[in-house]
Amino acid sequence: MENRKSKRSLRVALVLGAAVAGTALVGWGGLAAWSAYTENAGNSVAAGTLTHNNYVSSNCASTLGTAPVGVGPGWCSAFITVTGADPVNNVLPINGAVKIDNTGNLQSTFSMSMPAAPTGSLCTDLTLKVASLSAGAPGTPYPVTALTSTMGATSVDNDASTPAAIWAPNGVAGTGTGATGNTFTFTVASGGTFTTNSADSGQSCTFSILFTQTAA
Repeated sequence: MENRKSKRSLRVALVLGAAVAGTALVGWGGLAAWSAYTENAGNSVAAGTLTHNNYVSSNCASTLGTAPVGVGPGWCSAFITVTGADPVNNVLPINGAVKIDNTGNLQSTFSMSMPAAPTGSLCTDLTLKVASLSAGAPGTPYPVTALTSTMGATSVDNDASTPAAIWAPNGVAGTGTGATGNTFTFTVASGGTFTTNSADSGQSCTFSILFTQTAA
């Protein structure tokens, strides 16, 4: 009788042991196979490019962050170079043009200025006028002005069908038209007593124009 009870107890123990083992198998193996995953990988942020092109006789790329000084990147060729200016023989007025294009991928605003005063005694008897290709305001960034001092920054519009202060991005270098660009003509003419001042003979006048681009 005892032997039969022992066998029954052993059988029950084996059944219970099998049940526990089965539970462990489901708990650690079966449920682990039911996991689901997603991953949003490779997320990134990139800054846009702020660049413009200045064209007179060749393309000249802008510099970023610091206004150019002296020669080097961002220091572009002169748009007016005249030797022996002579108003009596109709050498004046003289003019030159520069094309500005927003070649970066950020929409931008532009301004022009003359941060340093013109140099040379001839300047006091000359005037400068700056006009843009577009007819919009400010179609004449600088009206006729004496070349005697610095000129503050003035905003300039693009050449879109409706000129706007905010220039569209991705312009083509050397174009100077449309929503991404504009062309500016600089006219130097006689003023003051240039036609009668003999002291102007052999003298010169030199000035620089700075174009500034700002992300909008």
